[in-house]
Amino acid sequence: MFKNVAIETDRLILRNFTYEDKNEFYSITRDTKLYETLPEDHMYSMDEISEIIDWFISQYDNNSLKNIPKFPLAIILKEGNKLIGNIGIGHYSNDKLKMEIFYFINSKYWNQGYISEAVDVFLKYVKENDLATSLIGVVVSHNIASIKILLKNGFVKIDCKDSHNRNIYELKIKE
Repeated sequence: MFKNVAIETDRLILRNFTYEDKNEFYSITRDTKLYETLPEDHMYSMDEISEIIDWFISQYDNNSLKNIPKFPLAIILKEGNKLIGNIGIGHYSNDKLKMEIFYFINSKYWNQGYISEAVDVFLKYVKENDLATSLIGVVVSHNIASIKILLKNGFVKIDCKDSHNRNIYELKIKE
């Protein structure tokens, strides 16, 4: 369920990260426009990206249905077999009872429906495999595109903002 994942759409493949993804993922994280939409406050070095990818890969063995610290997938554009972003779920603010969805793609691929497509198929995978009873989505308040994606997929705004001026949304999968 966490290893050897390959979720396909007409244009995308969502799959496990591999060590070979480090350079492409690093390249994506050099995209300055990306940081306007993310809560991250700095660009990562190649060493940091290498550590992140290593940690992502280790999580595929560590995850279980009762505990999913992080389940990240690479978003691959079928045309050209190009890594364009990532999507996944993981603990929300170190709370093992709450799961957060996360995603981003390189700004070169914005406004083409790729992230909507990825979120839609990934949420189906989460539901079909009972990976969460609800999901939290955290979005910087000016990221209107991401807010629209969450709302389109059934998330509702929770009446609060966190300390970083991010809106909090929730999708209840099971009561």
